[in-house]
Amino acid sequence: MRLVSDGETYGILQRSGGEECRIRALPEGTMTTRPCSELSAVDPSEFADWLGVTAGDSGSRDRAERALALVLELAVGGPASARQLLDRFDACESELNGTASELRAAGLIVPTTVYGQRGYRTTDAAQDAIAADGTPVPSDLD
Repeated sequence: MRLVSDGETYGILQRSGGEECRIRALPEGTMTTRPCSELSAVDPSEFADWLGVTAGDSGSRDRAERALALVLELAVGGPASARQLLDRFDACESELNGTASELRAAGLIVPTTVYGQRGYRTTDAAQDAIAADGTPVPSDLD
């Protein structure tokens, strides 16, 4: 998920032919489709640093974006199984597990069970950080 903005912040869920973007408003969670040309890229590094997500020198922006996208998806979409997350993200299982391990160590996500499968949910600290503007984030459902 890439972060984009038109004054409001969104995560791109899907691109259709490079012209239409399926986006999710953050932190509200509403989904819509907009022309990609109306959206500009957002640098997630400041937000990732604030959340405490750190990465090494090689690929640090990609890893920070992946970590931020995972936290945002769980905060906005609610708890998800590992299988659901693999379907939603363009990442292999080892990348997802590595990112989840970093976020668990940072205290931003915790393991849970979703429909009988291993999964993750955000912590209160992550929800508070994402909803810093006072907008409520959907509560976790165990």
